[in-house]
Amino acid sequence: MIEFPKKYNFKEIEAKWQKYWQDKKIYKWQQAPERSANFVIDTPPPTVSGMLHMGHVFSYTQADFVARFKRMQGKQVFYPMGFDDNGLPTERLVEKIKKVKGSKLPREEFIALCSEISADARKEFRALFNSIALSVDWEQEYHTISPETRKISQLSFLDLYHKNLLEHKLEPSYWCPVDQTALAQADLEDKELAGQMHEINFALADSSEQITIATTRPELIPACVAIFVHPEDERYKKLIGKNALTALFQVKVPILADHNVAMDKGTGIVMCCTFGDMTDVMWWKNHKLASRLILNKYGKIKDFFNAESPEYAAELIDNLSANCDLENYQTHYQNIIGKKAKDAAPIIIAACQQANLLVSSTDISHPVKCAERSGAPIEILLTKQWFVKILESKTQLLEKAEQVNWYPKHMQNRIEQWINGLSYEWCISRQRYFGVPFPIWYATPKAGGDTKVIIADEAELPLDPLFTLPQGYELIEQVKEGEFIASKAGIEYHIIAEKDVMDTWATSSVTPQISARGISSNYILDQEKYATLFPADLRPQAHEIIRSWAFYSLVKAHHHENKVPWQNIMISGWCLASDKTKMSKSKGNVVTPVNLIEEKGSDIVRYWAATSHLGTDTAYSEDVLAIGKKLVNKLWNAAKFASIHLQHVTETNLEKALSEKIIFCQSDLWILARLQETIQIATQEFERYEYAKALNAIDDLFWKDFCDNYLEISKMRAYGNPENIAELSSELDATAIKQGQLSAAHTIYQILEHILKLYAPFIPHITEELYQIIFPEKHQKLVSLQAQNNWPTIKHAFSADNLGNFSKILEIIEFIRKYKSDNNLSLKTIINTLEISEPDQSISALEPDLLHDLKFVGNIKNLEFISTKSLKYKII
Repeated sequence: MIEFPKKYNFKEIEAKWQKYWQDKKIYKWQQAPERSANFVIDTPPPTVSGMLHMGHVFSYTQADFVARFKRMQGKQVFYPMGFDDNGLPTERLVEKIKKVKGSKLPREEFIALCSEISADARKEFRALFNSIALSVDWEQEYHTISPETRKISQLSFLDLYHKNLLEHKLEPSYWCPVDQTALAQADLEDKELAGQMHEINFALADSSEQITIATTRPELIPACVAIFVHPEDERYKKLIGKNALTALFQVKVPILADHNVAMDKGTGIVMCCTFGDMTDVMWWKNHKLASRLILNKYGKIKDFFNAESPEYAAELIDNLSANCDLENYQTHYQNIIGKKAKDAAPIIIAACQQANLLVSSTDISHPVKCAERSGAPIEILLTKQWFVKILESKTQLLEKAEQVNWYPKHMQNRIEQWINGLSYEWCISRQRYFGVPFPIWYATPKAGGDTKVIIADEAELPLDPLFTLPQGYELIEQVKEGEFIASKAGIEYHIIAEKDVMDTWATSSVTPQISARGISSNYILDQEKYATLFPADLRPQAHEIIRSWAFYSLVKAHHHENKVPWQNIMISGWCLASDKTKMSKSKGNVVTPVNLIEEKGSDIVRYWAATSHLGTDTAYSEDVLAIGKKLVNKLWNAAKFASIHLQHVTETNLEKALSEKIIFCQSDLWILARLQETIQIATQEFERYEYAKALNAIDDLFWKDFCDNYLEISKMRAYGNPENIAELSSELDATAIKQGQLSAAHTIYQILEHILKLYAPFIPHITEELYQIIFPEKHQKLVSLQAQNNWPTIKHAFSADNLGNFSKILEIIEFIRKYKSDNNLSLKTIINTLEISEPDQSISALEPDLLHDLKFVGNIKNLEFISTKSLKYKII
């Protein structure tokens, strides 16, 4: 007799098995000789700067379902965990916690603080991921600021540099005035913000006529370098080739034609400023316009009259002198010097109104490009940055996206739209501190001559050029951090290290290569591992970072090896609050995963995560968690009930039990056929990464077929009580009763074992506990239910009748249950006679044991069959 604990204590049991799995190294990856025998997951490295939230539980658990399935299917699963701990997000966290500013501290001191906070954050994440039972191999952990990862990232830079896929150039770039750094196109988000649309009159040069221009950024009027109209706009054709005078500042600017002017927007005539948006940049480049850069890196109006940037100031003043009354320009300009753009705008509007140039001001709501991290509106500044070339590879990148299997398929549209909409190269340099340094120096001979770029060699990596000299150079003097006087071959050089660091995406984009220990055929640190792990089999990730993580990974794999980074990509949705809005502290709708797991248990939270379909946002739901709790309790109680009958099992091999007719009753064959069907469906859905559909099929088998129907139908037969059976089926002798009992017991054994295996990827703790209790010898041999090659399979050829015939019995059972319910009768109430009117003898011709089970479950003494034209049931 199997001994069950009185109750299931999830806190005690979950902690026990989590420790057991780690101690026994159940999830350890052992490199299989054949590539196909490995299954490689490119795990998302969470940003350690963020708080632990339900999204982590939601998406990472969904990837874990697949990892566990693949492992049980027989694969050697390479399932690492990474942590994205470098870059701006970490810096912002450190500045908040330590109440410091990175720009105010020595770089080494600030980096040390970042490293300290990152290490603490990684501990919290490890604890969360272990508590939710992610089956990762912690021996394969990486983080994006570690020496090993920095080396891979710097090798990526070297490879791209030597392949001429990088540019270092002075270029108008997106700039965040809050975080003081350049940004890439993917780092922006459009926010709907309140603003004003102003209509302002500009004068035509050498004329008394005026033109009206609509703008939301009047503070940029002093940066205006041209006026644009559409070449086919009949209202303004006559103006093309003439000059206008800017409002207030009276700078002469050309009126030009361009097809990118929207005739139906505003007044149909627009000013081009350097720079209000990327359309201005395009016009500036295409029409070779002058530059009037009036904003500094803080988003404030420059005082170039006071030589803030002497060379540029002289050039700008010379240009202005040739095109305006410099004294008038300066009179208006000095009113906004040092002001933030948003504060300068009303000053300009007030001046326009006083000069009778303001036609109207209208309150509007409009999309504004903002930095994703700081949330602040961005500016466009002319700065020198490092760019990865991508525009010339758009066709090839679309081909690479097509080579990947997307789950769900429609998510491929997102990356295609992103690639097609790209207008700028990928800016990877950041003016920050805690990132992977560019392995570069700039050396100028002290005696005079051209400055040369020095790129580090592979053997020198990883390094920080601020604190290291290039190979072969001898230090004479360190002028300051990142600036040296050094000699080589008798020549003295003034050496300046590259101070910018790489964007964190420049490192996260090579997570498959980090795990594989190589970046390309030119730079491989572990040949065997690289051949086995790259490309990966699966990238699980959320939909909002398709444009960044998925895209950048495609770029790097294409540029480095002309390959895809992974064969399959599985896209998860967002975890929303219960009201289907985004969780946020300000709304007070945040659910903390640590507390939730402590309260509900890991299996119940995992079950909730499993109910969300691929790519679909799912709201936090107490109702679904309640279903998960009900499942755990039901599984425990069903297993406890079923175990009573397993003492009669003498043979555990299903094929032998079927061939030797130990299992022979039609009800038993039906549930086994349903089990086989469910295994096939669940396997097929898992192969498509549709874990939720696999779970639906398993739930259907367990709840409806096994618990609601089969256990009730087979209960009397499984108990084998001759007295109760004789009351309903006197024709059964002791031998038949015993045979029926053994058939049920062996069937229960098989169904229960296979159900535990099917549920194991989703609710691993309770399934492991039950497997150990009920099948101790098997558990001891396998070490864990989660072991390799333990996914259920059935290869028996069940007859279609096993499913078809039983559906008729289920229909009758449902009729009886409804009858008793409608008449307020107990389900145990004995029915004297059930009259079945049938047109084709399809029920009366069923196997006798099936009809016996019908009588047992319905407590029916007699079955009477009448031949009629239509199927009817009647209780007498």
